[in-house]
Amino acid sequence: MLTVGLLIVAFLIVAYLVLNSGLSMLNRWALGMYGLKFPIIMTTTHMIFGTWALTPLMLLNDEYALEHEATVRGQGVGLVIVALLNGVQISANNASLGEMELSMNQVVRAFCPVLVALLGVCIEGKVPTSREVVALLLVCFGVMICVYEESNNSWLGLALVWTSAIVQSGQMSFSSRLMSKRLDSFQMTFYTGGVAYLALLPLAVHYEAAIFVEQASQRPLTVTLFLLCSCCMAVLYNVVFFQCMRSLSAVGVSVLGNVKIVLLILSSALVLGELSSWHFNQYIGCVLTFGGTAVYSHLRQATKK
Repeated sequence: MLTVGLLIVAFLIVAYLVLNSGLSMLNRWALGMYGLKFPIIMTTTHMIFGTWALTPLMLLNDEYALEHEATVRGQGVGLVIVALLNGVQISANNASLGEMELSMNQVVRAFCPVLVALLGVCIEGKVPTSREVVALLLVCFGVMICVYEESNNSWLGLALVWTSAIVQSGQMSFSSRLMSKRLDSFQMTFYTGGVAYLALLPLAVHYEAAIFVEQASQRPLTVTLFLLCSCCMAVLYNVVFFQCMRSLSAVGVSVLGNVKIVLLILSSALVLGELSSWHFNQYIGCVLTFGGTAVYSHLRQATKK
């Protein structure tokens, strides 16, 4: 039984890393390098596709079908909050990939442990230890160096990725609470997808409808294949992400996120040709950022044991 459990956890870790890295690189290529300019429409499509893909399971499986009313009544407010936060953070992050390199996007997102710690102080009254504060200061200093260099290129990209990181920190907190009440990854993906779709649809139509029609008419095959592939990857990633939250805890996902960031930066350098334009200071900032997040995550994990 222990062996099966370890195999499941190992599968979740590999699936998380592969799907997250693949989806991020695909979005960066399409939105930033190829020139598709509809990140909100892409996000709304991902959200409704997840709900649609899981509908047969949620309606035909008695275990899920009999719990719909109780789930909506008991956890409805929390699900709406998670859905809105998830839709906003994904849209902002996707939009940032059209303005900045994937590698820099990931360095800024490595600031998330600091945001989570601040939320812990404000909401839960959890004050970091002195060692954790030192690690967080390293993260802050590293990100400040990288952001200072990048600010000469894209203030919009930085604003979008900061928005995404802040909102995601809140989303992870709410998701962790909901999943502690026996909601699983399929339920989280199914319920939050439709709500996020309805919330983002007016913005998508208002800001991107004309652009989408124009680009879809000019490159119909590319747009169709991109949306189809990214939708399939997105629904799988959402299920895996929520399951990781349930199996590994928020701290475990934070540690896993550090590994993912390093892999993405290496992949973006090899596949997308990024990092060639970086300054020496940015490499120093990157090392400080990842070193600080790794130490902080290790300290948090040790505290949980």
